[in-house]
Amino acid sequence: MSQTPTKEQYENALETVRKYEKRQRQLKALGEELSKKLQEFDQIKFDINKDSKEIIFSGLHKAKGKLMIGKSVCHHGDKYEPVIGKLIAVKNALNESVEDVVKLVENKGYITIGTLDASKIYINEHARC
Repeated sequence: MSQTPTKEQYENALETVRKYEKRQRQLKALGEELSKKLQEFDQIKFDINKDSKEIIFSGLHKAKGKLMIGKSVCHHGDKYEPVIGKLIAVKNALNESVEDVVKLVENKGYITIGTLDASKIYINEHARC
């Protein structure tokens, strides 16, 4: 016999579905943007290293007639999403801002508590490792 979920469980499940659907829409939009950017190139190649979460893009730009190269690297704690990495690499090759794409990178659930104030860090130049 199954138990009926509580109202709170139901609302939590709905919120999870909303978040999932929103993320899928964002990834779809990024895929469409990537597709449009790739149309600027005759030949393209992506070198993807899943271990280091690094993507290198190279492509022959149609209008400029130049080989353009861009790179994206996932930072520690970031969730690897191929479409995001590819779009960042292509935009870097085109020397375009990636700020709007970087904002959509999710982390793996690490929690950051507070901030580090670098002005309070002092380096003892005489210390040796």
